[in-house]
Amino acid sequence: MTEHWSTRTGRWRQALRKQSALPLEERLYAVIRSDIESGALPGGALLPTSERVAAEMAIDEIAVQSAFARLLWEGLVVVRGDGVLCIASDDVEKRVGEETQIRFEESLLKAIREAHARGLSSTEATGMFKAALERLGEIERKKEEDKDR
Repeated sequence: MTEHWSTRTGRWRQALRKQSALPLEERLYAVIRSDIESGALPGGALLPTSERVAAEMAIDEIAVQSAFARLLWEGLVVVRGDGVLCIASDDVEKRVGEETQIRFEESLLKAIREAHARGLSSTEATGMFKAALERLGEIERKKEEDKDR
């Protein structure tokens, strides 16, 4: 899970540089909101702590807290009973459980490490991951078609 967020916060950091005219908390808010709206952060996905985001992005924690607070106020993020922030979702079936997210991110991290060890760039590894997801989608569609016959 650590590497997943390190990767995401690295992308957030790059996106913040492109919007240098706005205050830092506004830029961070916009980048996270964009991830939520695009589905890159699905309903139920857990957010890292503000301390962690600040440390990984080398920015002031108050800016992160401000961005998170705005997302909370707008209802895009909710606080679970245990105090953890997660992406809001009306559809319970779309929620990503903590255990599922952790297992998925651990598996993905293992695959990324293997790709890196074999000399692949992050772009190549991402492309392979997307291709695997497309193949999985095709397999699932074929199974559905076979059931319908």
